[in-house]
Amino acid sequence: MAANWLEFVGSISMLISTAIALVVSFIYLIVITLSQGRNLSVSSLLASNTFLSSLIYSSVHFTIAISVLRSDIAVIDGVRNQLYNPFCMSSAFVFYSGCALLYYSYVMEAMQRFTRVVLYDYQWLHKRRVQFLFIIFQWLFCILGTFIPLSITNQLQYDIYMNMCIIPIRSSGWTMYYAIYCYTIPLVLIAYFYHHLIQYIISVRRRVSACLISGSIIVAAQRQLALIQRVIALVSILIASGLPYCAFIFMGFWMDPPVYQFRISFLCVDIALASVVCTMFCYSRDIKRLRRV
Repeated sequence: MAANWLEFVGSISMLISTAIALVVSFIYLIVITLSQGRNLSVSSLLASNTFLSSLIYSSVHFTIAISVLRSDIAVIDGVRNQLYNPFCMSSAFVFYSGCALLYYSYVMEAMQRFTRVVLYDYQWLHKRRVQFLFIIFQWLFCILGTFIPLSITNQLQYDIYMNMCIIPIRSSGWTMYYAIYCYTIPLVLIAYFYHHLIQYIISVRRRVSACLISGSIIVAAQRQLALIQRVIALVSILIASGLPYCAFIFMGFWMDPPVYQFRISFLCVDIALASVVCTMFCYSRDIKRLRRV
């Protein structure tokens, strides 16, 4: 007897969501590579960084979804057995690194929009080489910040319901570390940049009539204002995606979380990931430009 139908629905939903995010990210990277090549603008460079991070993160989630589905199929008389997973440890490393890469890539885009308007006079910040150096630093920061603790603490354990290696919620403070490092800090930085960007745009509107600022800054601010509604929606999806996992972490201080804690958390993340990637793809300037051609 295999797993019940609800478990199958969850596994298949994870598989479909991650497949959508993976395919959309891959299509964007292929389209941008073929259309622009090395002549990427700064915004296209940062968007490509986000979609590349999404491709890595959705790939490992797709692998996890396949492992979960295999585990559901292998259930015999309601009993789950540990299956051989050759990518158990490696997928865990890529999972945590990919999560940090994706969320901090959103930070990079928020920071670039902030500097383009608020720090308009610092033209060196808007150069492609400088942004490329920031991206390299971001990748080193995310990979080392997740890989080193995993390699020296030996916190990874096999979860029979996910058929993967992961840090148990009640194991130690390392669960809090990764929740803060990969989720909380990026969201706080994103909220900080966009909050101050909105405040600056409001102040610009008040000063327009007095002609206290240059016209180029006004144009840049108006362009960024058009993105605010979409950005707020994307940030809301990102916040909602991590709420179940954070709720299970706080629950773990007083009681044992449910056995399907990771399934519920991963399903929410996978659906949110597909939603964010598709939204970014549809509203991408590069894709819109190609549609007009």
